[in-house]
Amino acid sequence: MDKHRFGFIIVRRNMWNGAMVLTPRGFTLLEVMISITVFSIVFTSAAGMFSSVQYAWQKQKNSADSLRETQWAMELMINEIRRAEAGSVIVSVGGDRIRFQIDPNGDGNPPFRQIEYRRQGTVLNRRWRNAGGGGWTNPYQETANYLAALPPFSSGSGLVTITLDVTKGSVNYVLTSRVRPRN
Repeated sequence: MDKHRFGFIIVRRNMWNGAMVLTPRGFTLLEVMISITVFSIVFTSAAGMFSSVQYAWQKQKNSADSLRETQWAMELMINEIRRAEAGSVIVSVGGDRIRFQIDPNGDGNPPFRQIEYRRQGTVLNRRWRNAGGGGWTNPYQETANYLAALPPFSSGSGLVTITLDVTKGSVNYVLTSRVRPRN
C-alpha cells in the first residue's frame, strides 16, 4: 500500500484493484468541541486572573494616593503652625477649627497673614486673609478628604496636636503630629 501525504489528504492505493483512493484526514466534531472547551477554560481563567490583579492594583493605588494626599496636608499644616506666632494659635472648642497668624516674609513686619483650617463633614478646608483687613478674601480650599468623625485639632501646654483619621473604603489611616509654634 503506497501512501503519499498532501496536506490533510492521504492518497493511497486500494489493495484489491490498485486504484488511487483519496482519504481525507481532519478533526472530528468531538475533537474540535473539546479543543474549543479547553481553550475557553484557559482563556476565562487568564481573563479572571488579569481582572483580579488589575482590581487589586487599582485598590492599592487608591490607598497610596489617599495616604500621600493626607501626608501632604499634614506637612502643610505642620509647616504653617511652626511659623505661627505662639499667642495667635486658637483651636475651637470642638476641635474642628484652628486659626493662627504667620509672618509670610519672615521679617517680623506687616503684613501678617491669618490662616484657618476647618473640618466640614469629611473635608478639611483651608483659607487665609491678610491680618487686620476685613473679611476672608480667599474661599475655602480643600486640603484633605475622607476624614472620620474625630476632631482634628487640640492644644495644650503650648503644643498643637493634629490628628487626621482618614477612612477611604475599607482602608483607614491615622496620622498624628504634635507641633509647637516657634514664634
